[in-house]
Amino acid sequence: MSPGFEKIIAAVSGGADSLALLYWLVEQGAHPIVAHFNHHLRPAAQADADFVRQTAQSLNLPFVLGQANVRDHAVSQRLSLEEAARELRYTFLFETARQREANAVVTGHTADDQAETVLMHFLRGSALPGLKGMSASALLTSFDPAIPLLRPLLGWSRNQTEAFCRQRGLAYRSDETNADPAYLRNRLRRELLPLLENYNPQIRQTLNKTAQILQEEDALLREMEDQAWKQTAQPGSGFVRFERVLLGGLPAALRRRLLRRAAFLLKPSLRDVDFDTLQRAAALQPGPLTGGLQLLVENDSLYLTAALENLPAPMPQLAPTDHPPRLQAGQTLTLGPGWEISAALEPFDWTGTWPEPEGDSPLQFVIRVDALQAGEALSLRKPRRGDRLEPLGMPGRSVKLSDLFINLKIPRRMRGNWPLLCAGEQIVWVAGLRMAHTFRLGPRSHQALRLALRRV
Repeated sequence: MSPGFEKIIAAVSGGADSLALLYWLVEQGAHPIVAHFNHHLRPAAQADADFVRQTAQSLNLPFVLGQANVRDHAVSQRLSLEEAARELRYTFLFETARQREANAVVTGHTADDQAETVLMHFLRGSALPGLKGMSASALLTSFDPAIPLLRPLLGWSRNQTEAFCRQRGLAYRSDETNADPAYLRNRLRRELLPLLENYNPQIRQTLNKTAQILQEEDALLREMEDQAWKQTAQPGSGFVRFERVLLGGLPAALRRRLLRRAAFLLKPSLRDVDFDTLQRAAALQPGPLTGGLQLLVENDSLYLTAALENLPAPMPQLAPTDHPPRLQAGQTLTLGPGWEISAALEPFDWTGTWPEPEGDSPLQFVIRVDALQAGEALSLRKPRRGDRLEPLGMPGRSVKLSDLFINLKIPRRMRGNWPLLCAGEQIVWVAGLRMAHTFRLGPRSHQALRLALRRV
């Protein structure tokens, strides 16, 4: 093993590959912690666990057992058995690594596994990051952001691991589910790859060479991706925002990589994002993506998120309520998260010009008090179907509130909860946007009500 990886977790199932890995590590002078995960999927699962325990004891190595009901996990999380088993197994391995302060997890993946992986990703329509297969060293950030996964036998064939065991007189366990055609990987191994060998007897080696070439090219593209990410992406809490114009100006291949990177940042548990999904996203077409993610286009921004409520709101949004809040002079009300609205009564002398807002906030309007009925409080509510407004400077012309939102490029997701300040049924102020012409100040106005939106 490389220097710095002396304390390692060796994943040992009991099969030929993992047993060869364990004894190879010992022959290299390593003293690994033997970790076995019982999936409880086979009658022989407990016997496998006992075998690995006894093997570790015979080598005077520490042993750790993990177990879970994979079938129940698959049902509850809506995963295939293969996906559920992988998720639980790696969770156990990396939790063990953290608990034991190990600096690597080591598995016995071989060149045959690599060929099957590349072929499987090809059939699923994966992009380059999937087609390059497994790396000899990788970070599985969904399980741990710092502890690497090492695959030192990735250059060995399955025949070589079995020969290694035979030469040392090592008996290994056989997993009868490896013949079960219900699993895609088994069908690739037992049906498709033998068929492809009729066309290319070296198909497994060819797939491994392809993976190696694509890994090298992927590394080069990753450097370009890193630079483009710095220029176009702005990760937030539960979302990634892209500068739409900058993103749209990049080659399609880079756009796909950036969107795939954003998807994995938001959903680390994703196994892969298929090419068709990435192609649609790279065309900057809004809609659903893999893993419950959504792509939205808003003016100069493109957002990738798992939930709309994660997206930033540059203006306040009214929270659901059965009783619309009322705003009186001298009062301040809290609106959606991070915002408040206030009303302040003040004297007014007409000078022939519109009064300037206080400070540098554009989120203020000053209205005629005498346009309100005596003692009337303003109410706050959300937009309703059919709402209209006679905007300031447009006497006698009312416009649909929905058209106003469109003209002002207000994102659709924010329109339904936009705060409207009303006098009775009449809209006084579309908060932060437009006020009604009826409530404008004039020569006969002597008192004004200053309305202000503020971030808090």
